[in-house]
Amino acid sequence: MKRGVFALGTVIALYLLAALAGSLLPANQHWQNPEEGIELFIETNGLHTGIIMPIWSDVHDWTPLIRPEHLTDPSLYGSHILVGWGHEGVYRHTREWQDLRARDAISAIFGSDDVLIHVYHLTYPQAYPYYRRRLIVSEAEYRKIAAAIEARFVLDDHYRSQPSPGYGDDDLFYQSRGHYDAFYTCNNWTSDVLQQAGIRTGLWTPFQGGVMRWLPESPE
Repeated sequence: MKRGVFALGTVIALYLLAALAGSLLPANQHWQNPEEGIELFIETNGLHTGIIMPIWSDVHDWTPLIRPEHLTDPSLYGSHILVGWGHEGVYRHTREWQDLRARDAISAIFGSDDVLIHVYHLTYPQAYPYYRRRLIVSEAEYRKIAAAIEARFVLDDHYRSQPSPGYGDDDLFYQSRGHYDAFYTCNNWTSDVLQQAGIRTGLWTPFQGGVMRWLPESPE
């Protein structure tokens, strides 16, 4: 029993050390925040992160995938969307951490292909210290971000996204593809999307701090 507890503690400690190292080492180290471009935000609730984007811009239009009629109240369709990705069981059953079920936690740690995209509708969001950072990206970078996120949507036979109810009237879940585990979490996904676009972020970021620490306080 003691050996088992010691081994488990060692594994957890190594994981946390690796996460710290990954968060301190930057990917795309020489990226520069452009003076002009598309305004995005990266948001954290202290546990996981998401990307806020305009529903429509000259560069990309999200309306083919994310429709007003998907909401029970289409008037809540916003100017922007907050998009995250994660484990289906945890997403659906854990609005707050005290709701977390053991089987969902175990599935999330050891791995599952049951994943969802989570979309909140927002109206003209603003930056707030730490938990919502403003980020300016070039048009080319935004195209890469949009392409990486679009690739996660599972479409039906008519090339339509597949929504299902969220926590309230202004959010929805969408069927997604990918594999979630302890080594590729919701925060890894956010970081991965940014990395694919060439934007500086932590090299490996299972926790939200590895994403947020590299974002500019304000556009340069």
